[in-house]
Amino acid sequence: MTTIQFLDYLGTLAFAVSGALKGVRKEMDVFGVAVLATVTAIGGGTIRDTLLGEKVFWLHNSVYVPLAVVAAIAVFVLYRWVQKTHRELLIFDAIGLGVFTAIGAVKAWDAGTGLVGVVTMGCLTGVGGGIIRDVLAGDVPAVLREEVYASATIAGAFLFWVLMRAETGPGVAVWAAAALTLLIRLASIALRWRLPRRVVDEREP
Repeated sequence: MTTIQFLDYLGTLAFAVSGALKGVRKEMDVFGVAVLATVTAIGGGTIRDTLLGEKVFWLHNSVYVPLAVVAAIAVFVLYRWVQKTHRELLIFDAIGLGVFTAIGAVKAWDAGTGLVGVVTMGCLTGVGGGIIRDVLAGDVPAVLREEVYASATIAGAFLFWVLMRAETGPGVAVWAAAALTLLIRLASIALRWRLPRRVVDEREP
């Protein structure tokens, strides 16, 4: 198994867990939890492959969907045990965010795209599944709130591009991109970083 493949499975598992946790919290049945876990795990990569004109990864590899479903069932059964902390959803989501950002950047680079393509595909791969998850769960997607979320993926994908241009090698670039995205996201959770937003007074003309 290559490093990229390992990271892809890790990201799939992490995002599936985050989707399943949200599904249980929304009091969905086991099927709903499995659906939410699966779309969270494969949504971003599906958008990426479609835009890049590549074969959609999970249609040609039978591991991804069963992995997401197994993770969903495990969370559904063991939820009372895993709910001891409120932040497990955010932590698993951050892991998936970092891994999928790196995967998206790699695939965009291999497809011959430039800086904009690498950053965009890294961002979409990282946040796409989470957007679908939040919409299906009836929440405003995290990427549209003031949280440091999409900006973390942009930083990670940009670092990947810089390191690849510097010819450090794909292994170093992949791990660095995933690590930077993860660290920024975890730091934003721990330190409550927020992006600025405009508070509108409805009484204003």
